[in-house]
Amino acid sequence: MAYNILLYGATGFSGRLIAAEGKAACMSPQNGRGKCRMILAARERAKLQEVAEENGMEFRVFGLDERDEILKGIDSIDVVVNAAGPFAFTAEPLAKAALEKQCHYVDINGEADVYRKLDDLGRFAAQREVAMVSAAGNLAAASDVLLDVALKTLKRSHNELGAVRIAVSPATELSRGSIASAMRYLREQVVVMRKKQSLNPEGRMIKELVISHEPVGKLERIFDFGEPPDKRSGHGGEKNLQIASAANLVDTLCARHTVLRNNCMANTIESYIQMGTLARAAYQVGGMFSIFSAFPWVRSALNAQLALLPEGPTAQELKQEFHIVLLEIEDIYHKRLIDWRWKTPNAYQFTAQLAVEIARELAVSKDNHPPDKKLAGWITPAAVLALEDTQKLSDSSFRAFRGCELEQRKLQ
Repeated sequence: MAYNILLYGATGFSGRLIAAEGKAACMSPQNGRGKCRMILAARERAKLQEVAEENGMEFRVFGLDERDEILKGIDSIDVVVNAAGPFAFTAEPLAKAALEKQCHYVDINGEADVYRKLDDLGRFAAQREVAMVSAAGNLAAASDVLLDVALKTLKRSHNELGAVRIAVSPATELSRGSIASAMRYLREQVVVMRKKQSLNPEGRMIKELVISHEPVGKLERIFDFGEPPDKRSGHGGEKNLQIASAANLVDTLCARHTVLRNNCMANTIESYIQMGTLARAAYQVGGMFSIFSAFPWVRSALNAQLALLPEGPTAQELKQEFHIVLLEIEDIYHKRLIDWRWKTPNAYQFTAQLAVEIARELAVSKDNHPPDKKLAGWITPAAVLALEDTQKLSDSSFRAFRGCELEQRKLQ
């Protein structure tokens, strides 16, 4: 039996990479070797047919304006993968249609407000015994996997944590879709998680991780993005201290779910992006004036400028560029418990690798998971991949993490 994975937004920059990764993972009907079959979908027939022919895949043409059209488009599908951004306009209609058809939903969304909106659908997904996985690519999935493995490494010896901090290096080349999404989630305030004590309906004191907000530019920290020492010579390993600013990233929201799922509690969860002086200044000014982007004439002008930009990084840039994800975890006394540096492929390539593996795992989960451990409800990428230790994080034989290198830094 072949499981059907539908990739919506296959004509976009990330969509094309995911389709190519699906083909490499034997999801093209032409090779017939894999358990999963990828079907491509988008609004425009001409572009879609071109991508489908490149990868030897079937395709379906449909838009997201009419509910019946979406339901018809995802008929007989086991997993829907949404790669069509900005996700404020595509995530909700596709997710609701997937719920109605009782198939799993996955997206590579990086917009915090969209993530929170979709999160509300989690209980309906649980009732229908299907999974909803948002932020299954780019930055958030990488940091989520890293955090999940780190918490398991601590082995519940520290279920009361102080700070959980995620820091990422910036992408030097962005796709049009990423820029459009970034323009949307730029806000005057940054989402962080804070521990709060409150009374439950039974009158007992409980601890919760609740959303808090900080002004753009208020939270800045210095992180070491440097390379580890060379394994053969022992040379190198110089520190590369860089300032990073707290940002309105999905990573923070995703991390909350993973901390709680591992039966832990943290005083704070924050996510940062490394920025130079000019970038930090532009970030703060952009936050102040982000309200004006709501005006139609401003949006039209910005979209016109976006259309002049390259679609995304070149093939050479995808191969040469890498990404850094840092994870710091402290105990309640500010003692460092985890200091990890994960070097991954280019964010767009890594998104494709993660999205394909997550979709594949969900598709075959009915056969691989007993009824009492079904993947259902609102779950994070790490919960789908379910890694137990750090071994696969540097194992290139595992397709999703090829090209990755994990450094577990010595604690001071």
